[in-house]
Amino acid sequence: MQIETPRLILRWLRANDLEDFLEYRSDPTVMRYQSMSPMTREEAVSFIRSQSGNSLDRIGGYQQLGVELKNEGKLIGDCALKRTTAQPRIAELGYTINRRFQGMGYATEAVGALAGLLFSKLDVHKVVALVDVRNPASFRVLEKLNFTREAHLRKSYFDDVDGDWFDEYWYGLLKEEWG
Repeated sequence: MQIETPRLILRWLRANDLEDFLEYRSDPTVMRYQSMSPMTREEAVSFIRSQSGNSLDRIGGYQQLGVELKNEGKLIGDCALKRTTAQPRIAELGYTINRRFQGMGYATEAVGALAGLLFSKLDVHKVVALVDVRNPASFRVLEKLNFTREAHLRKSYFDDVDGDWFDEYWYGLLKEEWG
């Protein structure tokens, strides 16, 4: 599986992605508003291994697609994808980009490509994303792609770093709004 954009390739993670993957997944600044902590090398090896055998048709659990710079072959991030048996035509996504490559439009390009594929090839009805309200760069990615802020979830996320509860925004994009 591979999705190409003008600058990126979205593809399944591979064992040889380890160093690039660790570069951003072990960075506390990058992981600050994620629902997971920075990874150790051992956790990263295990995580990448757990992603083998993924399929866009898979229902249940999160899957990670690597975001690779097409011209350099460097992994600069990943996109999460989750579809559930309860609502397989609603896909949840997330995204993580290496700090050195943030602010260059890569997240918008990757999320847009993934949403487009979900709508066109997998007959997904709606794509949703949950974003920490303290991370405006992340919700601007969604807003550039015409996602609608559908809800403000009050104190719905416990942040271990700050030791307190924080709000999240729920965004959604319908298939008929895409394009």
